[in-house]
Amino acid sequence: MQLIMKLFFLYLSLFGVHTKKLTPEVIKVWEGVVAPYFDDCVKMTNVDPEIPRTMFELEDLPTAESFACYMKCIFEKMSFFNSNNELDQDQMLKSIYMLKPGELQRCMAESANQTNVCKKTHDISACIIHRVEND
Repeated sequence: MQLIMKLFFLYLSLFGVHTKKLTPEVIKVWEGVVAPYFDDCVKMTNVDPEIPRTMFELEDLPTAESFACYMKCIFEKMSFFNSNNELDQDQMLKSIYMLKPGELQRCMAESANQTNVCKKTHDISACIIHRVEND
């Protein structure tokens, strides 16, 4: 029994490390950045307003389609798409507090095959949050 408990705690210490959360400072800055677009994007996507209101405090972003499209709306409002409707990494790096170029490149690569734009922006957002959490 002791061996099982030791193995369990070893497992938690090695793999259960993803309990980090965004710092209050990052949450405050990010909420401030999206605040001007909150009402418009909630209205356009019919997402439950409580979901984006608490999104930076959750361990994982919600996967509801309306929320994924909310993230697309935020990306559009923040000019994260260029004139070719491709993601503008320079604009993203200027606008997203604490995001490093290598982290963004990894997130972009991980979602490169996603064709649904709502899902793609959601996946990139989730990846960015996890990268910044673990910095």
